[in-house]
Amino acid sequence: MEHEVLNTTRGFMGNPNLTVIPPSADLRLNCPPQGAVCIYRAQVEYGLLLPPQPEFKEILNSFQLVPAQLSPNAIAYVYSFLKLLQAQGIPWTLTLLRSLFSWMVVPEYGGCLALRSKSRMVMFSGASSSHSDWRDYYFFVRGDLGIPLTPEVCPPEFTGDVKWAAG
Repeated sequence: MEHEVLNTTRGFMGNPNLTVIPPSADLRLNCPPQGAVCIYRAQVEYGLLLPPQPEFKEILNSFQLVPAQLSPNAIAYVYSFLKLLQAQGIPWTLTLLRSLFSWMVVPEYGGCLALRSKSRMVMFSGASSSHSDWRDYYFFVRGDLGIPLTPEVCPPEFTGDVKWAAG
């Protein structure tokens, strides 16, 4: 199991300012250790960088979101949007994101948020939607991430069985 965790977190494990912490009976999705945030394995697999790049930090801070509130596809779409802007030489602005996209709650993802086009046109494709167990595999990251931290109160819906980032 530890091997899978190292594979999942290899992109930021070398950063001396970040600490990866496994879940335990008293460390649930919305009950991370002090100063840490919950990260899903699938979010890292879909492109989440830690620490997040400035544009992603701006999104999280502006909407007061933590990564655990976003579906893996939302992560992929945000980073795809940023790469598309960069490739076209279009400067990033939060206003541009807000004018093109909106957040929608996905009930089958336990209320996590997905990103959708305001025009309802498909803007990105290729991200798998067959990751129904993605919420089961998570860990925590502590460090200077520059983003909101998960609240310390643990809602009852997040008290199921813990599965580490192995799969």
